[in-house]
Amino acid sequence: MDPVPKRAARARLVRAAIAAVVAVWGLVMASFGQLKTIARPAAPDDLATGTEILLALGGAGIALIGGVVAVRSTARAVRLAMRDQVGDARSAPAGLIVSAVGYIIVTFAVLSAIDVDMGGLLLGGALTGVVIGIAAQQTLGNFLAGLVLLMVRPFGVGDHVVLRSGPLGGEYEGTVTELSLYYVHLITETGPVALPNSGVLASAVGPGARAPQDDEEEEAPDETQQDHGPTHGGPAI
Repeated sequence: MDPVPKRAARARLVRAAIAAVVAVWGLVMASFGQLKTIARPAAPDDLATGTEILLALGGAGIALIGGVVAVRSTARAVRLAMRDQVGDARSAPAGLIVSAVGYIIVTFAVLSAIDVDMGGLLLGGALTGVVIGIAAQQTLGNFLAGLVLLMVRPFGVGDHVVLRSGPLGGEYEGTVTELSLYYVHLITETGPVALPNSGVLASAVGPGARAPQDDEEEEAPDETQQDHGPTHGGPAI
């Protein structure tokens, strides 16, 4: 990886860590306040004071700002770290995924800090997540496998590899021409092929991955059996 993007990614991660600490501090601050401004007849002491309201709103605001900065810095660091390996066009989707997940976490954390009922939101989010997960199971599997391959890097562009696994339906040998977030592209003897990342991740990689070939054993003639001509026994004279 080029040292300039590496330093930039590290600086973004440091900024994200500082912003995350600020966001946590805001959540702790909001936990000492409340937003109940209407007293219930049975519990008049629940009426929030001005200080409690200020703590709740101020803490939630600080948590929101810190969380947004942390998410944006982390997404930017991911894009910078992956740019040299997969290119800017393919590193952008990874940054978008990190941003989406981060903003969801920040939103739920801030709403929980100001005492918003999270039961309905969590239930709806869980059901939506299950439906989306089932519908996009193959796509998400290839995407996550692509991230693992890019981080572990069992091979790189230009390497001559042998891949063998059940999900791929056999053995593939060729030169890697491209590593994307969904497919590994090879040039084989029969032409180009795009292999899904989930199948590649489950493959054996290397020259030793070739299918064993049964050697044809040539049967040697049995030298113990020799042809003997007819013998005529008789008394020696």
